[in-house]
Amino acid sequence: MPRSIRSRLLVSLLAAAAAVWIVSGIVAWRDALHEVDELLDAHLAQSAALLLAQAGELDEIDTEHLPLLHKYGRRVAFQVWEHGERLRLHSLNAPNTRLSRRDRGFADELIDGRRWRVFSVQQDEWLIQVAEESGARKAIGRSVGRGLLLPLLLGLPLLGMLIAWIVRRGLRPLALLSEEVGRRAPDQLAPLPVPADVGAELQPLLLRLNQLFAQLAESFESERRFTADAAHELRTPIAALKAQAQVAQRAGSDAERRPALDKVIQACDRTARLIDQLLTLARLEPAHWRAHRARTDLHALASGVAADLAPLALRRGIDLVLEGETVAVDGHADLLAVLLRNLLDNAIRYAPDHSTVRVRIGRSAAGVLLHVIDQGPGIERGLRDRLGQRFQRLGRADVEGTGLGLSIVRRIAELHGAALRFDDGPDGRGLDVVLTFPAPDS
Repeated sequence: MPRSIRSRLLVSLLAAAAAVWIVSGIVAWRDALHEVDELLDAHLAQSAALLLAQAGELDEIDTEHLPLLHKYGRRVAFQVWEHGERLRLHSLNAPNTRLSRRDRGFADELIDGRRWRVFSVQQDEWLIQVAEESGARKAIGRSVGRGLLLPLLLGLPLLGMLIAWIVRRGLRPLALLSEEVGRRAPDQLAPLPVPADVGAELQPLLLRLNQLFAQLAESFESERRFTADAAHELRTPIAALKAQAQVAQRAGSDAERRPALDKVIQACDRTARLIDQLLTLARLEPAHWRAHRARTDLHALASGVAADLAPLALRRGIDLVLEGETVAVDGHADLLAVLLRNLLDNAIRYAPDHSTVRVRIGRSAAGVLLHVIDQGPGIERGLRDRLGQRFQRLGRADVEGTGLGLSIVRRIAELHGAALRFDDGPDGRGLDVVLTFPAPDS
């Protein structure tokens, strides 16, 4: 199960804080030890300077009987040498031999199995050596270091709790959004509220979700309208089919039954064509059609579609003419074939007998042009905006149709980014359906 964003943030922030805390503690510890060493070295040098100033006046001091003023008092020793050879004065815890072989500066010496830090200074005939046990220095350094690290160690859990509270508070809008989406019914597609304090990171997500909800609502409404319209449109041929079947059933002779059966076959053909167009229109809805584009020869495609529809045109004495040059577009060949078939089928159905239907392909500054021109009655200019709406039939009432052909054409054109318009045919006669495809990429 994937971890939540909150847990990942908490773990990452706490790990980063702990790492910074540890590094800071180590650096603080090392700095504290260094500063303690510097301070104690300065103390040794100062003590040596005081002894040097009074070297000629000092007698031997019995440090054994001095009061113990500090727990580290017996860990400091000193010697006063005359000409570096005669020991004039020393503390009782100092040996009779020199604390260090050096005459000047600091040195680390091993005396009676213990480490000492020794400072030596020589002036005129006097040599002063002051020493401090290294163990005592380290104990002082550790004590100072613990004093520095203790607040850091105590502060880390507090920082962790503060980080957890900040993360929880910062992610609260996301939790509220999740609860709001979780409470919604599948058909509840109203826009989500976008509070002013939601944060710059969540605002784009909310806007995209609201856009998605709007698109889904529009799609569902379109499907509801389509289903209602399709049910209404299918009801007519089915009712006619049933009526003709009843007529055939009641017929007393083959002569009476044959016309009814012919009309039953016609009604079946019309219903099959309607169902085929409905299925085609439904298949155009998924967006995956856009991902299967390829360079398509529009002229060759139109030639093949025209050959398929030639028998329909020949039965009415209509000439199919293909004009223009070989031009390629970026698109889906099967969809473009459906588009051309619907345009030519409409043109042939509405064109008068013994007329001409032209398919013209060419180029322009706007892109690739496809014209399908018939010599039929055309469509009034005021009604052309309604062309392409589902189940809208604006042509002759005596021509069979479902009102879906141009809807399919318009949808395929949208998928290919093509502009669709309806003009008058040559000399104001008929209809010129013009599709402008974007020029293919080089």
